[in-house]
Amino acid sequence: MVVISYCVEYAQSQKSTCLKCNKVIPNKSLRVGRMERQSEKEKKKFAKFRWYHFKCFEVPEIMTKIPVHLIRGQVDLLDKDKLRLERVIKLGVGASWGQIVDQHKKKVKEEEEAAEAEALENGTPLPSKKKSDAMMDSDDDEDATPKDFTAQLTGEVDRKQERKNRKMNKLKAKTDGAKVAKKKHPTTTTATATAGTSFASKAAKDFKPMSAVEKAIASSRTDSNRKLEQMKNKFGKK
Repeated sequence: MVVISYCVEYAQSQKSTCLKCNKVIPNKSLRVGRMERQSEKEKKKFAKFRWYHFKCFEVPEIMTKIPVHLIRGQVDLLDKDKLRLERVIKLGVGASWGQIVDQHKKKVKEEEEAAEAEALENGTPLPSKKKSDAMMDSDDDEDATPKDFTAQLTGEVDRKQERKNRKMNKLKAKTDGAKVAKKKHPTTTTATATAGTSFASKAAKDFKPMSAVEKAIASSRTDSNRKLEQMKNKFGKK
């Protein structure tokens, strides 16, 4: 005997596929699971699951016969998703959230068309289009590219994007600092300073210290030149 029950939760990965539309159920999006167990004592982790997008899931008779708060996983849902679940179950067997969304869009479109026709007839400005109700927004993306709904459903920040933003800010700060330094020190000043530094380096490189012998020779030459000058002055006077 197979025991069938249902649970509602947020997808824990992007590996599950909707049994109705055969599309991937995005990570962290709302999904409904049909659990098949061999007995009521069998644990949930050993059950066989068949998953549905919340908008694709059609309410079975068993879910209309029990209180909404007793459905497995309902207590862990966000308030808006609790309201969605309660609303779709109230519509009865075979109802789905996709039907509610389609009806809501159809009604909004009809109201917009009626308002536009009235505005054209009266010669008044066309009314702005209404924004869709947040509760009506579907968590399931029809696009083939899966999306991560972590930020929307849990309020958690994308850590990789946060680190990337910090790196970009640091790089920008360094670039701005380099530009400011360049404005304060023009190119001509830098060139002059470089030239002065090169001349001083060359002079220091060309200078060689004198040895003791060279110093003695230089001193002897100085003394000889001094005595020669004294003798010239002495004989010149006579």
